[in-house]
Amino acid sequence: MNLQKILRSLSVGLIFLIPIFPLIVADGFFFPFITGKAFYFRILVEVAFVAWILLAFLDAKYRPRFTALTISVTLFAVITLIADLLGVNPVRSMVSNFERMEGWLVIAHLWMFYMTATHLFGHDEEGKRMWRRWFNFSLGVAVVVVGYAFAQMFGWAEIHQGSVRLDASLGNAAYLAVYMLMHVGIAAYLSFVAYAGKIANASFLKWAYPLLALVFSFIIIQTQTRGTIIGLAGGALLALALYALFAKKESIRSRSIAAGAIGLILVLTGALFLSRDTAFVKNSPSLNRIASISLTDTKTQARAYVWPMALKGFTERPILGWGQENFNYVFNQHYNPKMWNQEQWFDRAHSVFLDWLVASGAVGVLSYLALYVFALMAVWKSRITIAEKSTLTGLIVGYAVHNIFVFDNLASYVFFFAILGFAGSLGSAERSSKSKVEKWLETKTFSRDAVEYIVAPIAIVALAAGIYFLNVRNIQANTSLIDALRACSTAGRADIALFEGLFKIDSAMAAQEAREQLISCATGVVSNPYPGPVKQAFYDLTVKQIQEQIADAPEDARMYILGGLFLSNLNQTAEAKKLLEKARELTPGKQAVAFQLATLYVAEGKKDEALALLKTAYDADPTYDDARSAYATSMIIAGKDAEARVQFDNDPTIFETQRAAQAYASLKQYDKAIAIYNRLIAADAKNVNLRTALAQTQYSAGMTWSATETLRAIAKDFPEYKEQIDAAIKEVQAGAK
Repeated sequence: MNLQKILRSLSVGLIFLIPIFPLIVADGFFFPFITGKAFYFRILVEVAFVAWILLAFLDAKYRPRFTALTISVTLFAVITLIADLLGVNPVRSMVSNFERMEGWLVIAHLWMFYMTATHLFGHDEEGKRMWRRWFNFSLGVAVVVVGYAFAQMFGWAEIHQGSVRLDASLGNAAYLAVYMLMHVGIAAYLSFVAYAGKIANASFLKWAYPLLALVFSFIIIQTQTRGTIIGLAGGALLALALYALFAKKESIRSRSIAAGAIGLILVLTGALFLSRDTAFVKNSPSLNRIASISLTDTKTQARAYVWPMALKGFTERPILGWGQENFNYVFNQHYNPKMWNQEQWFDRAHSVFLDWLVASGAVGVLSYLALYVFALMAVWKSRITIAEKSTLTGLIVGYAVHNIFVFDNLASYVFFFAILGFAGSLGSAERSSKSKVEKWLETKTFSRDAVEYIVAPIAIVALAAGIYFLNVRNIQANTSLIDALRACSTAGRADIALFEGLFKIDSAMAAQEAREQLISCATGVVSNPYPGPVKQAFYDLTVKQIQEQIADAPEDARMYILGGLFLSNLNQTAEAKKLLEKARELTPGKQAVAFQLATLYVAEGKKDEALALLKTAYDADPTYDDARSAYATSMIIAGKDAEARVQFDNDPTIFETQRAAQAYASLKQYDKAIAIYNRLIAADAKNVNLRTALAQTQYSAGMTWSATETLRAIAKDFPEYKEQIDAAIKEVQAGAK
């Protein structure tokens, strides 16, 4: 076998191994459903791409063709790169993190995948045959994924997120949904290919493909991902409508069936919504979730708050945006205080189009939309049947509709770029208009010796470096982080050396997550019975890494908040205050920052500053119970008890709480604090924390005998705490002397 055949076989083989990635779950990795798939995909693509490059030097047949779609995909990758480099955090934009595994690295790999597959598989009939084989292999993998999903549905396998929304080996219901959506479209397209007899075993497959499409659709419904369900319905309706309208050479019967299917979908949809209040629908989690879709429903969802933030972020950087992975800057800056009952850290707008609008501005989002436009143009300019064109159009548009409500991931990205590659292959291999560069590439002959002894060694060294620095080192960092976290989760086993080794790897991809996990681990270490030197080592490394993260991302509020809370819990008030005040500046609407900062102000005796801060938090959304309670408590501490009781109508959920008792105790109004504790304990006698707090308050009030009796009662009712209680009694009695 000559070198060209070896290179082609290697590259094609690796491209055909890519569809396996949804099955990979790297249990020993941090974010096992994400990282294992991503590293697998990237390494395969890198090797396949280098093999294709070498093959293209040796054989003009495999050299780039400058079609509109190829130019569009390349421009998208280049524009994204420029936007990322000019964004607010270029490093994060380039490498992303373990939770997402995206950034420009994934865009670059998708471009490499597109270029390699498109030019290896070829064009026209040859290209269609190769892509059909690739799609068939992917359908086989999808069947395995469906088997996993059914195992979850019947209780034979665990659902990883939630209890009813299937996620299979994708680990996320939305990821499984869009993966199934892609394969519904692929199966539907191949069914028309089979009906036309253009594929082997057509008599069997023309029935098998529609059955698979129905099964995949059923799984989508079971994921309860409403954006994908809307995309599925919208794509199907569009495909049927296009066929009914434009398939003029087809039989009236087939077009009538398409029109009837449209009517059936609309009738079933209407019937579902009309019966949404019936027991049948309400008792079905999937049907009930679908029936709850409405325009007003978004008002109770995070998207109603996050989408306006995204638009504000776009207006601030409208040309090239903020760079990928930087939506959190927009979210923090424009945080809506009414989101207190939602997720507090959003790194996505939960809409692909808004994500690209923020990440790459108007230029970037136009280049992204161009991918859809040129793909559809390629489909409709091709010589495939109207049924095939309609189906592919429905798939592309259905995916676009899905993307209105959900963010992208590897499970959708790969197949979208595969569809782009397939659409590009539909054009004729012989085009009338070619650029000078393309004509030159077609006729240029490169010295075989130069390729083998100069180009190949350079490519192999570059490949080895890429695999090591982009994958191996990050895998090492990932598994090192897991080792450190496992030690932390085992009582008494936290090991500072594991974190030190992790940071020595110097992985930009791992840095922020490693630092945040270190803070969590260090918090446990310093609050548990570890030796003093161990606690000091964790404290020193944590403070160092907090400062390094702030240096890496000085305008990101997240580390200021996490670092401030860590230092605050250790009574490092001055340093904690600096961090939290900066956090307050970067995310002024977030009440949680105000709560913690006000606590520090009170500790410093700055009661008026705390009161003003908490009033702002309360005024931002008076329905937030914690804000109401914190503001009322600050009024008590500021000596405005009577005013607070009038304003909040003597609300027992505010004034009959441990927080209120602590406020009175801080003012040495122990009688009020003790009275509150007694009422709370009467309602919850099994609450050890309340009873120990009462004992502490009694001791502070000089009521030594009462504090001792309270502690003895705790020891009697909770003998498992007797040793600690006896020690506390000795301290109380010693203090009384």
